[in-house]
Amino acid sequence: MKTVSSVLEVSRSNLHDRLNGSAKPRRGYHKAQDAVVLPRIQALVAKRPTYGYRRITALLNRQLRSEGLAAVNHKRVYRIMERNNLLLQ
Repeated sequence: MKTVSSVLEVSRSNLHDRLNGSAKPRRGYHKAQDAVVLPRIQALVAKRPTYGYRRITALLNRQLRSEGLAAVNHKRVYRIMERNNLLLQ
């Protein structure tokens, strides 16, 4: 086990966990607030279908800040738009 782990350059404990199946599988992404942001994104995309996720993020953050709410990260907007087929082709 030590030789294999040194050749692969991983820790022995990591290799042992993977072989025994005790490593936790990654869960899918899920955030409850995405359901609140999605209708806003859909409305912006319907108004401006040629805008990409960065411009949509800027417009969305402008809306949210004017209402006193927290801004949204552009990576989160990308993930939401990707899952709902709202990205540019």
